[in-house]
Amino acid sequence: MRTSAICKSVFYPLLIIALWVGSASAQDTSFRSVQLAYGITLEIPSHWKVLSQETRQNLRAAGEAMTKNAGIEGPSGKKQALLAVNATPDPAGSMIRVSVTTPPEYTQADLAAVTAAELNQMRPELTVTLKKLEASGGPKILEMQIPRIERFNNQLAFVMSYTRADLIGPSHWQVTQYKIPASNKLIEITLSHRQSDAVVWRPILENVKRSIRF
Repeated sequence: MRTSAICKSVFYPLLIIALWVGSASAQDTSFRSVQLAYGITLEIPSHWKVLSQETRQNLRAAGEAMTKNAGIEGPSGKKQALLAVNATPDPAGSMIRVSVTTPPEYTQADLAAVTAAELNQMRPELTVTLKKLEASGGPKILEMQIPRIERFNNQLAFVMSYTRADLIGPSHWQVTQYKIPASNKLIEITLSHRQSDAVVWRPILENVKRSIRF
């Protein structure tokens, strides 16, 4: 079923992050251009931290273990984490994640056919899955918003948004995932920020989002 494929692709794994990042320009500006595999480009804040290989490997292992322990079936395709960036200074108040799964489990035509009623029906299913991840060591989920379909770089994207608890502080986090089937791949972009500092993080993440090309 189309909606089942969309829901399944959301969760494996939510916490798997970057493997590779291309070279960036050396200009002394607030943002720098980054080129990833599969022809994906974007701008990231010049002073933010791209995670080290060792950190990325630890987060990948944790995400895979969490998903497996929760009994959640992973995607049938191969998932590659392309980029993970954390805002500075520590502790990070915002994050950028980019990954690609090949082949995709649904298409642009599938997204175009999804109805408002089907999107409403996905919400409880997505909530249950997130709660399973929470029970297996993931962050505490506070609210799951109704998923939606919107345009992203002239393509349809499945968008899932939710709020979660901060791992070290009292403020909540807003997490938004954009999943775009494009040609023979599914591009996933996750933008998240601490809500208490939203006035700082939202315009930065909006600039990042607008800069993404594929």
